[in-house]
Formats: sequence, C-alpha cells, structure tokens
Amino acid sequence: VIFIGMVLGWRAALIVALAIPVCYGAALACNLLGGYTINRVTLFALILALGLLVDDPITDVENIARYFAMGKHRAKKNVLHAVQEVRPALVMSTIAIILCFIPMFFITGMMGPYMAPMALNVPLTVIISTIVAFCITPFLSLHFLKGTKDLGDESAADIEKTPLYKIYNFFIRP
Repeated sequence: VIFIGMVLGWRAALIVALAIPVCYGAALACNLLGGYTINRVTLFALILALGLLVDDPITDVENIARYFAMGKHRAKKNVLHAVQEVRPALVMSTIAIILCFIPMFFITGMMGPYMAPMALNVPLTVIISTIVAFCITPFLSLHFLKGTKDLGDESAADIEKTPLYKIYNFFIRP
C-alpha cells in the first residue's frame, strides 16, 4: 500500500487500504455464520490471503488511474471502461486461486478438520476481494481519483524532484 502511495498517490493507496478491512470484516463475519472460530489456522489463512486480496483492488485502481490520465471520456465512463477492461483477468485469477485451495477440502484424517479453516478462508477472502474490486473500488475511485493530477503531465525536471525518483537514483547511480 505504501508503494502504491509513492507511485499512484495517497488517494489510490487509501482506496486499496480500505479494501483490506472490508474484506477481512466480511470474511470474519462469514466465519462467525459458519461456526468457525478465530484460531491459529484461521489467522494464518487470513495473513496468507492478504497478498492475494490486495491484488484485485490494486489492479482496478491502477487501471482507473490510467484511464483518468488518458482523459478520453467523462469520469464515470472512464471508470466503467477501466473496470470492464480488467474484469476478465480478475475473475480468472480468482478462479485459479479457488482451484488451488479446493484440494484442501478433501484432506482426511486428523488434518482434515485442522486445515478446514485454511481451505475456507483463503478462497472466501479472495472472492470477497473480487466483489470489493467490482463494487466498492470503482465507486471510491470515481469520487477520490477523478480530480488527481497525472504524473505524465509533469516535465522531466519536476519528476527528478520526486521522492521516488531520488530513491531510484540513489540505488542506480554508482
């Protein structure tokens, strides 16, 4: 989220950061409804899912910011085009993650009940993340990103003054 703030701005980072508690809150509510407790395996599954759940909102916000930078259409139309462009990739990545965790449902013996929260929570959190990326992220982007300044409009001298450029320059120069 910090890196997104450096690259796309604090507004985009805030939108992605808001997706995290929304996804975790919904996943924990589903756990409560399903009768699962918060134990070590549940927490591990949620921590594992953290890297996966920010992927969808990041992809959405980045593409929406790109469409705003191009400025071809009005704000609402830019958001719709941006979300429709990345929707197939987001759906397929969600399906791939679900398929990876389906075999965990079929573990038998003593490990079956122990690993059940892992098999449930990671796919559930990623599904919720995809729903957030399709509903909440575009709404927030429409209201928070439509007036942002594009870095592509800055001159080369202005870009050299940015903190990110200075960090890159420190590591690249001999």
